[in-house]
Amino acid sequence: MNFSEIRIIGEDETLRSSKSRYVWLFGGVFIFLCFLVMHYSTSYLFLFFSNYGGIPYTLISYQVVLLIGPVMTMIASFDIISSETETGSVRYILSKVHRSSFVLGKFFFLLLVFMSVSSGIALLSLIYQYSAGNAFQFESIILLWISSGLYLGCFISIFIFISTLSANNKISFAMSAVFLGILIFFILQGNESYLKYITPFFYGIKNMEFMRGFPVEGGYLKVFESLVSMFLYILAFLSMSLVAIKRRDF
Repeated sequence: MNFSEIRIIGEDETLRSSKSRYVWLFGGVFIFLCFLVMHYSTSYLFLFFSNYGGIPYTLISYQVVLLIGPVMTMIASFDIISSETETGSVRYILSKVHRSSFVLGKFFFLLLVFMSVSSGIALLSLIYQYSAGNAFQFESIILLWISSGLYLGCFISIFIFISTLSANNKISFAMSAVFLGILIFFILQGNESYLKYITPFFYGIKNMEFMRGFPVEGGYLKVFESLVSMFLYILAFLSMSLVAIKRRDF
């Protein structure tokens, strides 16, 4: 692993890659969808809550991230490496940089995009919170930003791993959709099932209760555990991606 190579791959993806504009477009659509939900929050809350008085915009926007985020990250991530494999350009790239740098550069590019998306969503929440005449809760906004970024990072690492294993984009998309469906099935089994621990949904949902207001005393530990769990989840799938690409024969 070479940090200079990782930076070069990340910059190339951000500034010169043909895929970059599509990924940023998906990020912009994501922010726009969040804006629509917050703008028409009364209708949204009426659909999902019988008593929705006093629900803050941080909670509304975080729910949008939880629901739409996995699909948006899948669309942006599923072909990030498989497209290079399908066209054969991966052989040229890997002749210039280490395989681990190649994967990590792609990951940090996507993470940059979706951390920027999280920043935009957090800013929208702050603006709507202010326009509604509510008191600023900067702790909740910061928690929204960090938690959303890590939550989306979990799915990015999953789809990069699948893309690393795939020979072409069709296989990668099919595997990503199936795997996402499996994760949804696992979380729908409820809190009684141990399968919940292998889904990012479980760790993201744990922070929902804190979006109404930042926790006090023992609540800090729960937030910390959730954020660390998502960080370790990302490391686990990134590690599997690095092992997979080192064992692949291109």
